[in-house]
Amino acid sequence: MKTVTYLTRRSALKKGAMAFVGGGILARSGWVEATDLPMVRRVTLVHPLLPGAFDGLRIAQVADVHAGMFMPPERLARARSLVEELSPDLVVFTGDQLDRRQVDADLFVHGFAGIDAPLGVFGILGNHDHIAGPRLALTAMEAVGVTPLVNQSATLERGGSRVLLVGVDDLDAAPGWGPDFAAAHEGDAEFRILLCHQPNGWRAGRAAGANITLAGHTHGGQIAVPSRGLNLASLSTSYIAGPYQKAGQLLYVSRGIGVGAVPLRFGVPPEVDLITLRRGPVAAA
Repeated sequence: MKTVTYLTRRSALKKGAMAFVGGGILARSGWVEATDLPMVRRVTLVHPLLPGAFDGLRIAQVADVHAGMFMPPERLARARSLVEELSPDLVVFTGDQLDRRQVDADLFVHGFAGIDAPLGVFGILGNHDHIAGPRLALTAMEAVGVTPLVNQSATLERGGSRVLLVGVDDLDAAPGWGPDFAAAHEGDAEFRILLCHQPNGWRAGRAAGANITLAGHTHGGQIAVPSRGLNLASLSTSYIAGPYQKAGQLLYVSRGIGVGAVPLRFGVPPEVDLITLRRGPVAAA
């Protein structure tokens, strides 16, 4: 019996040591991914109602910057350079530009001030922008040169055609704020692109007539093991990352750049998205 007890104890110690080492490796690799410079994910969204003049439109989507203690100035500068190197026609910030502190607004402004694109730069608020303070977040966007769309729309014109770009407030907005999808009904544009921070707003966006919805919020799960089908974002949404299609309408969810309260990314590297719109049968690649 003593021998059995000894072997069991030794086995437990061995397993504990392996778990400790494995956990350390996991934490280390997760930290490296969280602090890595973003990659570029390129996607093509195809829709039959897209005006021909907008066929080939290139949109740079910057999601979940989370300017703050885990997003130092050098990473912000690299993300900004990456967007500019893509030479997009349009730049959109899809929420959570700030993490949670007032000083985060200064970091965001310093990192992105002056960013520009031929058809403009637009942005919406995310839940963390509301934590930092929605008016502070709006002021920071305006200081950068980003046109805020909070339940508002902007008409993009190209070759005699018009596309309506609509932005709604966050689903978990501060009291007195909140999303109003009726903004998608404004104007007489031929096509509607909706910016909605949380992908769970896609249903309301579809009902409001949005042809394409761009979202973020999930960080792609932030911690995921795709080979095992494990993803933290699946606990709160069915729309984790990438393109989705339903009833002839499209959703694209960015994995974003930053991190939330837990400064780890595992299996989900940070990204900037370059989205090209094409005219044709509904598809995403």
